[in-house]
Amino acid sequence: MEVAGIEDTIAGVWALYRNENLDGYLKECGVNFILRKLAQAASLYVTMVISMEDGQLRIQNKGPKNTDHKAPLGTEIFITDLMHNPMKEVHTWDKNQLVTVSEPTPGSKALPTRVIRELVEGQLVMTLIVNDVVCKMFYKRKS
Repeated sequence: MEVAGIEDTIAGVWALYRNENLDGYLKECGVNFILRKLAQAASLYVTMVISMEDGQLRIQNKGPKNTDHKAPLGTEIFITDLMHNPMKEVHTWDKNQLVTVSEPTPGSKALPTRVIRELVEGQLVMTLIVNDVVCKMFYKRKS
């Protein structure tokens, strides 16, 4: 059911077209001023691809910095975030929301982060939460 739920709702190619409070989110994460401004300028060139492949969730972000993570739902994986911090994360599907919980590993400078991806009025809304700071990113379907 989880696989079908993802395939029927948020699977596809998505283009970022707007964000809310990206600067505040990045500042809370400890990103310096220059990198925050670069990230904001580059954010309009980001494409996200969400798919299910061989029973595993795959999330690809294509833009100035590319990422490609693949893992079974509910399974903890180890990743490196965009600031090169080692993290462990787990993806779950609940009530038509793809929820990613990321925790820093020992020695990481990162903060615990929660990301919620959901379909709202035909667009993908990705909500990023660190401490009490919330950022929303809005994507339109490309295909």
